[in-house]
Amino acid sequence: MEPMKNLCGLIPESLHKRLMENKDPEMTNGEYLTKVLTAYLDQPATAKQEQRTLAVQISEEMFQQLKSYLDAHAPLTQKAFVQSLLNQALDQWEHGEEPLQSAALQDNKKERTLAIAMPESLFHRVEQYLEAHKGMSKRAFVVGVVAQELRSWEMEQNQSETQERDEAQSQEPDPEQDEQGFGMSMTM
Repeated sequence: MEPMKNLCGLIPESLHKRLMENKDPEMTNGEYLTKVLTAYLDQPATAKQEQRTLAVQISEEMFQQLKSYLDAHAPLTQKAFVQSLLNQALDQWEHGEEPLQSAALQDNKKERTLAIAMPESLFHRVEQYLEAHKGMSKRAFVVGVVAQELRSWEMEQNQSETQERDEAQSQEPDPEQDEQGFGMSMTM
């Protein structure tokens, strides 16, 4: 018998549910995972979706904002986040809407690399969008879509903080009412 090793890691609940739906109740989890992983890894390379890498330069500031966003939305990964944003933007475009509110690139510093491996089909959709928007670079599109989402998230955070601060202030007693016994007269 081949020596065994433990494989442990957190996965999304939805994926766990999908995996366990197909598990034979007579199989152990280890036997089932061995079967699933072996079947996946033994597929011919052509059966697996071809991947392309899209890499753009971003500023240190945007990198830190992205890191904060991902920390706040754990276990979301950078890859899943950017792929989701690109898919949403391209879906909007394919339905006749312009996904970028402002095509002007405001992140001009190139201090960090944002590299995302993505399915060939998504990479091709990005290229189609850029072909239709002559003069727009991959960097401008990707940075624009990411920056737009980060700005939206920061605005939501600021609104939440303002609401919490306003609610906390409304909970504090009014000093004038305290002196007057909450509005009651103290004269006799």
